Amino acid sequence: MKAIGNYIVINEIHEASTTTEGGLELGEKHREDIRYRKGIIVSSGPDVLKKDQHILFDRVSGFPMEHGNKIYKVINLRDVIAIL
Repeated sequence: MKAIGNYIVINEIHEASTTTEGGLELGEKHREDIRYRKGIIVSSGPDVLKKDQHILFDRVSGFPMEHGNKIYKVINLRDVIAIL
């Protein structure tokens, strides 16, 4: 699988749940204070990014895609905030 154009295929890294000051345990989907998510690049259209680089991207960007019984996320290059 090879991304084309300005698209990037990533494996989204899911963070563990966190506990609030009141003792509530919140999963990643319920944390509205975190806008950006971590991911690992599987394939990148432009040569700017390399395979296996860790990135931060906007959580509302992209769409899921299934390939070989695995779910990946496809995002646009402009949605990458930082390379870790």
